[in-house]
Amino acid sequence: MIKGYVEKIDNIISKDSGCRGLSEHIKTGDINEAINTLYTSERVIVLTGFCIKEAMIGETDGPIGAVSLCSGLKKLGKKTLIATDIYSSSLVARACAVMDIDMDILIIPLEDSKEYIERSFKKFNPDAVVAIERPGVSVDGNLYSMREEDLSDVIPKAEDFFEIAKQNKIKTIAIGDGGNEMGMGNIREDVKRYVKHGEKICSVSTCDYLIVAGVSNWGGHGIVAGLSLLKGQNLLHTKEIELEMLESIVDEGAVDGCSKEPDCTVDGISLEINLKVLEDLREVVDGALK
Repeated sequence: MIKGYVEKIDNIISKDSGCRGLSEHIKTGDINEAINTLYTSERVIVLTGFCIKEAMIGETDGPIGAVSLCSGLKKLGKKTLIATDIYSSSLVARACAVMDIDMDILIIPLEDSKEYIERSFKKFNPDAVVAIERPGVSVDGNLYSMREEDLSDVIPKAEDFFEIAKQNKIKTIAIGDGGNEMGMGNIREDVKRYVKHGEKICSVSTCDYLIVAGVSNWGGHGIVAGLSLLKGQNLLHTKEIELEMLESIVDEGAVDGCSKEPDCTVDGISLEINLKVLEDLREVVDGALK
């Protein structure tokens, strides 16, 4: 019975409201495994943050989904840590404040990031690593926006979190919506086929479980919805809290990744649609629990 509800969750979060062309065509079927992995994990690192170069600050997609996931995991008694960069750290902090959770936030440096990641990984000792809307390195070694804009000179590479996890047989999970995020190497041929500039911008990093969402934030919410089914308790926040988080990070300077403006929209998708996705997920969970 739970599997049927997880399929409903997957259908909700994969709506291609932004007409990106990826979630409309691709469903990896990995969400159930991702949910089960996190439910049985005890220590989880969550990566997020996608800097918009024109604004030199992170976008509205990513931090909210990451904090939503961490909040759900903390309600289950898990230890969580968010890793990001200087462009999104204050956005994550603001979202955490709204959700009223105490969260350690790692700020990955642009220089010597590998050594920093190795130390941080060893110190926290996770048993799962999740990337939500975190830029991934392309085949030419650079990081790209959806418009082929090279971001390598401002955004630190975070692939070493996945590489170290794989070396230690630790599960990796990725959530993305455009093909240029960590983990999208799992579906590289599909990204090349369905996404404009896909061959150039597609990330080459792979993961154990990939979730392709219409908006990456929705993927974080979707996992929390699935964790709720296993727990027998709705762990999702309300649409009022979602709105407060969005308003708070925009007040901090966050911009829509498509318009590059400080608006309460995500990837060019209206506030109303974003709130409805969360409400639809809550309804699925409430229906299952009844």
